[in-house]
Amino acid sequence: MKKFSNTYIFIYITALVLLIAVVLTVVSSGLKPRRDLNRQAEKYQQILRAAGHDIDRTKAVVAFSNLTVPLTEDGRQYRVVCADGTKGIAIRLDGKGLWGPLWGYAVISEDGQTLKGISLDHKSETPGLGAKITEEHFLKSFKEKKLYDKNGRFVSVRVLKPGTHNEIAEENRVDAISGATITSRGVDEMMEQLKINN
Repeated sequence: MKKFSNTYIFIYITALVLLIAVVLTVVSSGLKPRRDLNRQAEKYQQILRAAGHDIDRTKAVVAFSNLTVPLTEDGRQYRVVCADGTKGIAIRLDGKGLWGPLWGYAVISEDGQTLKGISLDHKSETPGLGAKITEEHFLKSFKEKKLYDKNGRFVSVRVLKPGTHNEIAEENRVDAISGATITSRGVDEMMEQLKINN
C-alpha cells in the first residue's frame, strides 16, 4: 500500500477545498438571478394575497404589474386593485416574533378607515403556535376590521387574547393565537405601523 507524506495530503485537501469553493461560487453566482426573481415573485404574491387575490407565484409578477402602482421609491407602499374590485393601499409591515423577524403587507381602503386584508410571514416561529400567523383562518380574521373607533380615534386592529380588553370594539380587534403570546404581540405592534401612513 502506497503511503503519502503529510505535505502531499495537506496540499491535496487544500486544492480539493479550493476547487469545491470555486464550483460553489460559480453555481451561486449563476443562480442569483433566479433567486432574485423568486424573492420578487414571493413579495408580489404576498401583496396580492393581502389584496384578496389567490395567484400562483409563477403568475405573480405579471399579475402584480397589472394590479399595482408603486407609491414610494422604497417599495413599501403600493396602490392595488383588490379582488373585490375596489382600490386600496398596500403597506409593508415589519415586526419581531418570539424567534425572529415577522413581516408582511396590509391593504387598507383608500380612505384609510378599513383593513381590506393582510398577509404575514416569519423566519422561524414555532410550528403549530407562532407559525399560525401565516394560516388562512388567522389572516381572514383581519378582513374588514376598522382602524378607527366610533369617535374617529386611531386604534388600529388590536391582536388580543380572547375575552380580554372588552373595551376595544369587536370591529377593532382580532383574537390572538393561543400559546403564541409573543408572536401575537409582535403582530399587534405591526398593526400600529398603519397609523404613520394614514
